[in-house]
Amino acid sequence: MSQSTNAIKFKFIDLFAGIGGFHLAMHRLGGECVFASEIDSQARKTYQYNYKTISPELFNNGLFNNDIRNIMPHDIPDFDLLCAGFPCQPFSQAGYKRGFNDNHNSERGNLFFNIVDIIEAKKPKAFFLENVRGLVNHDSGKTFKIIRTILEDELNYSFYHKIVHASDYGLPQLRPRVFIVGFRDEDFMRGFNFPMPKPLKFNMSDVWGGQCSRDIGFTLRVGGRGSNIEDRRNWDAYLVDNVVRKLSYIEARKMQGFPDEFHFPVSNTQAVKQLGNSVAVDAVEVVGRNIITYMDTLNTQDTAMKATYNKGEWSELLLFIKLLLEQQLFLADAQLNTTDDFFTVHKVTTQNLDLEFFILNKSTIEIANKKTGEKRTVIISDIITPDILQRIIADIKNSKGTFALATFKIIQDTLGFNVVKGGHSSQKADISLDISKENFIRKITKVLP
Repeated sequence: MSQSTNAIKFKFIDLFAGIGGFHLAMHRLGGECVFASEIDSQARKTYQYNYKTISPELFNNGLFNNDIRNIMPHDIPDFDLLCAGFPCQPFSQAGYKRGFNDNHNSERGNLFFNIVDIIEAKKPKAFFLENVRGLVNHDSGKTFKIIRTILEDELNYSFYHKIVHASDYGLPQLRPRVFIVGFRDEDFMRGFNFPMPKPLKFNMSDVWGGQCSRDIGFTLRVGGRGSNIEDRRNWDAYLVDNVVRKLSYIEARKMQGFPDEFHFPVSNTQAVKQLGNSVAVDAVEVVGRNIITYMDTLNTQDTAMKATYNKGEWSELLLFIKLLLEQQLFLADAQLNTTDDFFTVHKVTTQNLDLEFFILNKSTIEIANKKTGEKRTVIISDIITPDILQRIIADIKNSKGTFALATFKIIQDTLGFNVVKGGHSSQKADISLDISKENFIRKITKVLP
């Protein structure tokens, strides 16, 4: 794997790093790894072999640590994002529902507190944690509750979590994992969103190079290889072209989203084990992209770029994105009650921009610059969903005066616009629409919220 020539956009650290699934995903997003830690000697071999070119400073400057318990947090270089696939350990009753210092004293063996110590000392902009799905209900939910309480109440970070499958973001593997994300500089109007699911990039037949009986594979595991294909515990046997075949690291590597040039300077058994311990790279990358975008948004909130509008102005922006998402303009009766009848929206234009928004299909819009002729496509469901829309509506209703909406900032940045109101007093229309209904086609203007 070659070193990226892209400008560095952010710095991250890679804790409980394994073979570097987080490292690969963040590198693709423009990140620079300034510190990594992994205790397993075999995983360290694979990590260093593959990242010595991408991140030579880790190994040249002694920043590839072997035991997170032996590093002083203040000795870690400054960074923006903490990434960690940390071990799931129970908290004792002595450390349950107690203050920060008491938790530390009673839970010295719990590796989660090494993450806590680093966040407390370095105060990164954000964290991105990954764990098995069972963490959410671990110890009757006590473990997860303590983790959330410490991150939110004691470290003052926001807290988002979601059960994510590798197959949600393109990879043919079940692999349910809980992703936990939080930000330091987020106010009460919290606006981070996990991305919408994406279609499979390839299926298990593509992985095997033959007709497989499953499109989506079993979750890769560390142990228990060699079960009969009919065994309910089986995860490495597949029926391919009517022949039972066993997974090797070649198939496992593809299922986890690692490239073919990712090498394993260890035994084949170790390679499969390391992949079973790793993260699904594509899932981390897709969620990571939203994290970096939102992190950048928070960086600008206290500058002149911070967008503050009143309720009327936000309502115009709301209408604009609502039309892009729903792609329908509903009719009303004489009492202004919405009916089921609607026009189909094909294009949305704001009069003070040089941009036109063409609706290609339910998920995709094309944004055309009328001045330069440049065109680009955007997957609208990646940035706007019905849930996001309802959250924005609630925020507008509950706010007073002029105010900012962090959720809206991400949408604006992606679509490339700020306001939709007319730029001159003589300009009568805020939004223009190209609409149709059966054999009726028309362009309308002066749409009001």
